[in-house]
Parts: sequence; C-alpha cells; structure tokens
Amino acid sequence: MININGFQPMPEILKYSPIKPTSSAMNIVDSFSSILNHGIQRVNTLENQSDVLTQMLVSGEIENIHDVMIAAEKAEVAINLTMNIRDKAIRAYEEIMAMGSR
Repeated sequence: MININGFQPMPEILKYSPIKPTSSAMNIVDSFSSILNHGIQRVNTLENQSDVLTQMLVSGEIENIHDVMIAAEKAEVAINLTMNIRDKAIRAYEEIMAMGSR
C-alpha cells in the first residue's frame, strides 16, 4: 500500500534553494503537490478496492469473478502509470542536473 502522509517534496526543496520563489511559484508548487497527492490517493484507493474484492472472492462472499478481475486490472494499470510517471520525472531531473555539468 502507498502511504502519502506528510508527502510534500517541493516545498522542502524550495526551502533550501538559493532563489526565493515568488508567491505565484509557490502556488504552482502547491497546485502540483495537490494534483500529485490526489493521484497517489486514487491509486491507493484502487489498490485497496482490488484487495477487498479479492478477499471477498476467496471467502465466497462474491461469485462474480469479472468484477474482481476488472478491479485488479484497474489497480495494475494505475500502478504502472504511476511508476512510468515516476521514472520520467527521475529522468527529467537527471537531465536537468546534467545540464549544469556540461
């Protein structure tokens, strides 16, 4: 399960930055952070729903395997998308950091 309690990466980074962000920059950071947190919460919800439906199927409370499989696929697609976004963000960060050394 994904735990997002206290997840605020950008404001912490900006606190140590030599350039002080303007209020509009902070609004962008807050907006991005809000979107990111909402997305991660949604992925966590899909994963939890899949787990609950799987347990219900195993215990015999649900007989329709189609709903369980659909929930599992939704969770898997959401997790894969999240991992791809993370990988692209890391690559972008590495490219930006490499620009300074060129």
